Amino acid sequence: MDDQLNTPEGLRSSPIHNDLFPRYGVNRIMGSNISVDGGLGGGGVTSLRKDGAFSKEVVEDFSRLVVHARKALHLRQLRSEMAERELVHRSANDSQTYAIIMLANGEIEYANQLARDMLDLGFVRIQNGRLVCRDPAEQKKVEAVHRRVRNGEAPLVRLLDKKSNSTYAVQVFNPLPRFIDGRLEPARWVTYKIVQLNPQDVLSSRTLERITQFYGLSVGESATIAAVIAMEPLAEFSRSKGVQQDTVRKQLKAAMTKMGVNSQKQLFQLYERFKVFE
Repeated sequence: MDDQLNTPEGLRSSPIHNDLFPRYGVNRIMGSNISVDGGLGGGGVTSLRKDGAFSKEVVEDFSRLVVHARKALHLRQLRSEMAERELVHRSANDSQTYAIIMLANGEIEYANQLARDMLDLGFVRIQNGRLVCRDPAEQKKVEAVHRRVRNGEAPLVRLLDKKSNSTYAVQVFNPLPRFIDGRLEPARWVTYKIVQLNPQDVLSSRTLERITQFYGLSVGESATIAAVIAMEPLAEFSRSKGVQQDTVRKQLKAAMTKMGVNSQKQLFQLYERFKVFE
């Protein structure tokens, strides 16, 4: 009951109880927490009687209703989770474009062949229920990504294997903690998508915006890359932007250097393959 959650002094001084509730004819409140898996929320009813009393039958009915409402929310969450997992399995099964690793309760539940081959190389591995990198400097990047995804993001991190001179793009999905039965628990499943970026082979894709963020391109470099992908002649692009053509060529060269490509063909391939992260 509302008055069991507040002190008498708190009720007397509350503008909600003394202004808002009377204005809308709200009397005594009866409610319960029915949050599921990290959500904040609840359900409640207000008494229709001016004295704010609830009959025993109403209290019992509400108690039964809350249990079923919470179970319904929990089932909905589980169905949604199962649908997402099934989608990952279908879309990633034996993909030749990217590796996919799904952890359930900290253990590998699913990994396609590309992921298994990648883990065998040892540059990245699963340890203590999460992806880690053997290079200490690159591991700091992975830890930073794990912190970011707690806010619901799915950011990309770029990892460089100095021994093999290979570059990997890693994206993490669904690592949010869950609020279950009154306590906070880690996510039951987490998915990693990994692409090995190699300009000599076609192994990745992404939108221009994602490429810009991933490689840290400047505004000018990004615009020049967009013009090339759009098949716009650099001479026309430089005139439309009111800059020297030599400046545009320098921006294109700088962008391609950052992206690790040395031809426009490789640039097109990298752009197309980066769409896997959309």
